[in-house]
Amino acid sequence: MQTFDVIVLGAGINGCGVAENLARSGKQVLLLDKSGVGQGTSSKSSRLIHGGLRYLETGQLHLVHESLHDRQRLVKKYPDLVEYKRFFLPIYKSSPRPAWMIRTGLWMYDLLSGSRSAGKSRLERIEDFKIRFSAFSENNLRSVLSYVDAKTHDRELTRRVADDFQKLGGTVIVHCDVESINWDDSGFHLKSSAGEFTSAVLVNASGPWIDEVNERYGLPTRFHIRKVSGIHLIFDGLVVPELMFMQTREKRIFFIIPEPENDQTLIGTTEREENCTMDELHAQEADVQYLLDQVNAYLKPGHHFQRKDVRDIYIGVRPLVRKKGKMSDVSREYKLDLHTRGNTKLLHIFGGKLTTYLSLAEKVAKVLGG
Repeated sequence: MQTFDVIVLGAGINGCGVAENLARSGKQVLLLDKSGVGQGTSSKSSRLIHGGLRYLETGQLHLVHESLHDRQRLVKKYPDLVEYKRFFLPIYKSSPRPAWMIRTGLWMYDLLSGSRSAGKSRLERIEDFKIRFSAFSENNLRSVLSYVDAKTHDRELTRRVADDFQKLGGTVIVHCDVESINWDDSGFHLKSSAGEFTSAVLVNASGPWIDEVNERYGLPTRFHIRKVSGIHLIFDGLVVPELMFMQTREKRIFFIIPEPENDQTLIGTTEREENCTMDELHAQEADVQYLLDQVNAYLKPGHHFQRKDVRDIYIGVRPLVRKKGKMSDVSREYKLDLHTRGNTKLLHIFGGKLTTYLSLAEKVAKVLGG
């Protein structure tokens, strides 16, 4: 039986970030995962470190401000993995939001970022856009705006955080099946395929698996999640020279992301609420066609994508705290759910974004009292 100060379940970005933060404060931390570091939804994102421009529309100002603050910190902390990039946003006659509305949103975005180093939003020359983005339709193009966010490689970022944790003396065990969790006044007792472990503190950072974990081990909880899947399509070649923020007529958004290091283009994402277990999750052809239709609506006929052009598809899940309402309107804010028994503590992490793992980890440390 090995004893630790804290055991963290889940080696996604939030679990790794929490473990690294607690280890930095001197705690002996064990990080467990049933597969590998960053192999779940933390490696199936849009690979962006961003404030969430569209969250301004639903009034999530605190989340945007926190995200932009963490974006700045991550660029400084991991400059080889997180880099500022300019995003282009063309506005057509059919666009659901007029240029003045988006310019107002970008002004607020710049204001909340509080940093001049990233670069400000600006109005681009339409003629320059037509030359550089030659695959895009020129019909009814009314305006082109641009702004700055950041790009990363999600899995590599997660693995780097895990490496930093291990350098601080932390223990990572992957491909570990936790067979049982017993909680009494002395702490948590875990039996697993890798041995038996005990700790006074257990942090559940299992992301979209959290409801399944709580049900399997009979852990008390105050919240549940809505599992909202999103797919990304990968194409060979670079369709655009810069990253693009695009609107659909239904006021949803998607990104077109060139990845020169792979000579590929990434397009995503979709939103579909899932009721299956995480292990049963798979991409649906209707979502593939949806993305193809959305991007083709902006391209000249000779540049349209076909289903056969899709080289790969991956699917991730956003674990949103369960509330009523449309998926697009549900808050992306995370919740920390603390339960105590004597001097022992159980903390569930509901939700959370790749971008905000630093702030989340700091709040977890504060809630746990260390």
